[in-house]
Amino acid sequence: MASAKPSFLTSFNQHYETAGTRLDSCTTCHNGEAINPYGRAYLGSGRDFTSIENLDSDGDGFTNLAEIKALNFPGNPDDHPQTTSEIIPETPVNVTEPSVNATPEQPTTEVPVSNATPEQPTTEVPDNATEEQESPGFEAIPVVVGLLAVVCLMRRDIRK
Repeated sequence: MASAKPSFLTSFNQHYETAGTRLDSCTTCHNGEAINPYGRAYLGSGRDFTSIENLDSDGDGFTNLAEIKALNFPGNPDDHPQTTSEIIPETPVNVTEPSVNATPEQPTTEVPVSNATPEQPTTEVPDNATEEQESPGFEAIPVVVGLLAVVCLMRRDIRK
């Protein structure tokens, strides 16, 4: 029995550091003998992994890159990252609502938020910076869900 790996799989494993994982398999681009949607997208891109990262080749609602990072097959709509149930408040949350301690005599004031303070001035990134900036993605979801949970709990305490 032969155990050779095609150069496409080797390139995929090097690009995404997936050697030895479940994605280190022909199933990443094939369903049996047939090429799956991810494999077709890869071939159609001129064999450029980066150009198809933001696509959802299998139509399951997750980008190819999100599935690869979660070690799910990007060409199989039945294999996708697991999602947790989201906490949905009973009433809409208004983030600009005045604080509990505000009274008509003491109105709240909005203060612009900035990452720069007089003690810590902002620094400019030189034009020759080589790091690529990644757009915000799925990493922000737990933060948003956590903030919504805190706001919901705070509102529940206020009503008591």
